Amino acid sequence: MQISAKTKISEILKADKRAIDVIADINPHFKKLRNPVLRKILASRVDIETAAKIGGVDVTVFFDKLKQIGFEPINDTNTDNKQNNNIKNKEMIDINSDRVTLLDVRDDLAKGIDPFKQIMKTIKDFKEGDILKIVNTFEPSPIINVLKQKGFISHVEHISDKEIHTYLQKTAEDKSEEINKQALEKAKTNDLDAVLASFKENFKEINVRDLEMPEPMVKILEELKELPDNFALYVHHKKVPQFLLPQLDERGYVYLSKEIDHDNTKMLIFKKI
Repeated sequence: MQISAKTKISEILKADKRAIDVIADINPHFKKLRNPVLRKILASRVDIETAAKIGGVDVTVFFDKLKQIGFEPINDTNTDNKQNNNIKNKEMIDINSDRVTLLDVRDDLAKGIDPFKQIMKTIKDFKEGDILKIVNTFEPSPIINVLKQKGFISHVEHISDKEIHTYLQKTAEDKSEEINKQALEKAKTNDLDAVLASFKENFKEINVRDLEMPEPMVKILEELKELPDNFALYVHHKKVPQFLLPQLDERGYVYLSKEIDHDNTKMLIFKKI
């Protein structure tokens, strides 16, 4: 398997379980990967570049270790661009402002609790200029992407191998609901069953109706990573996850939905041709 600085740790572990021990030996912090609960939360959210920053090592250390068990490193030209954007945002965000709200989620993560709900609750009534400071053990890329849709810019500081500070400042109007509503309307169809039938037996069916947010979105994205290109994912859900559709657009998926009733929605997701 080819890997780059942007390759998610979860993808590496799925390709070769030996990577758990290889990565865990790089830095004591990474021993958390041996815990299945923490591995589920952390591995899908952290890429090699972020893990290297957390561990206080160069990306090449990961490459050298993973090469020993058959992985093939390739160059990634997007890393420098990300760093330049982060410097620019640092100049824009006043991290010493009295409008900073602190949220330390390390204890929740240590207990296997996803902090997504708490973060979204905290920024619910933010005004333009308000800043959320998340203290974490890794760079929370999914949260950064979600809040970007809601009008936030970000800046990340790596304090130590166990402490990452992420600053998220509201700078623009939140248009995520409007964008999401348009996407939902576009996705609605009465022909979902006919499209599903066209895949014949080439689909996987999952039920996420009993999962707590944001687990349905995480589960769907994890299943899509394993789905063959000629397959569809058939999802039973209470409703379409609020922040799922932009993620699907970004990954190049087609999605259809059919509301059965107020508490029962079917989704069909498959790769664009």
